[in-house]
Amino acid sequence: MNKKELYDEIAKQGKQMSPQERMKNYIQGKEVDCIPYGLLAPDDALANIWGFTKSQADQSLSIRQEIIKRKKIKYGMEGIHCCIGLRGIGIATGSQAYYPQNATEYMINYFAQDYDVLDKLEEINIYKNEYLNKKLEDTKYLMKMFPDMNISSDIAGPLTTVIAMRPIEQVLRDMRKRPEKLKALIQYGVDCSIKWVEIFHRETGAVDFSISDPVTTTDIIGEKDFLIFSKPYLQQMIERVTKITKIKPAVHICGHSKKIWTSLMEIGVDNYSLDNCESLEEAKRIMGEKVFLSGNVSPVDIMKNGSIDDVIQAVKKCIEEGSDNPSGFMLMTGCQIPMGTPEENIDAFCYAAQKYGRNAKWGRKIKIV
Repeated sequence: MNKKELYDEIAKQGKQMSPQERMKNYIQGKEVDCIPYGLLAPDDALANIWGFTKSQADQSLSIRQEIIKRKKIKYGMEGIHCCIGLRGIGIATGSQAYYPQNATEYMINYFAQDYDVLDKLEEINIYKNEYLNKKLEDTKYLMKMFPDMNISSDIAGPLTTVIAMRPIEQVLRDMRKRPEKLKALIQYGVDCSIKWVEIFHRETGAVDFSISDPVTTTDIIGEKDFLIFSKPYLQQMIERVTKITKIKPAVHICGHSKKIWTSLMEIGVDNYSLDNCESLEEAKRIMGEKVFLSGNVSPVDIMKNGSIDDVIQAVKKCIEEGSDNPSGFMLMTGCQIPMGTPEENIDAFCYAAQKYGRNAKWGRKIKIV
């Protein structure tokens, strides 16, 4: 299918349920127009498509307003998401990041280069913290511009937070050489993250939070290290966020995570976003009775670098594999949509979800012929 054929087909689809209406009915066990679907962290890619750099979208409230408006008009996606991202708590506590014009920021200096800082740590004050308070105030401004929209935010998982405070190679070495020092730093990161959740919830009313923890992948740490340095702190995060908001946060782990799926269920993960390197069929078999699954079209090989037909075929495969998950399923990308993704591929994803995910119902398999 070429671009003209795609947009001709899209024009025939007509009016659809809004994502919010679709999900509400789906979780109530009602049949919906199509399988719930969404794009994981699409704003950077959409900003790029619509002619803005990442730096402009991050720094300009007027450009962020424009992106929010366009997402609603074109895709029906509503919501104000305050992203502190994988490095936000590290930056807020004193690490320094470099911000390219049109790429993701990266760390250039770490506040916990030496563990002497442990003796000087203080509880983070969101209102006095320049980085986090600006995030909060920007969100409150956008709430005035879009008073009817849902508000959400995110935090990084324990190990991902700590590598924004201390270089990852040192953190991995500390697991052997200085485990107690590392645990103290991890706990500090958790406490700072939860303080953000507490204040953001109090000021905005937000209850939707997500946790992303790419460093917890078994591509980086083994199961033994997960049990010691990740599992107890991730459990603590989930329990504390849930206590504050009354809703469990969704969890995403980049890379391979199959070896820790049972552990994730043990600590209360019941909404899990699956990376594309893992099998939806296996995730459904192991976690499906307890966990709502989202996933897992490849964001790079398919969404960015694939053709329109590649996107459609990948969507069809995910729907067939995931639609009958006993605890529910949402079609998503396996990770963040990267900048440089063609607009027609994003549109093909939505088109295929609506066409091949028709008449979806919680736990019912959709067979595609």
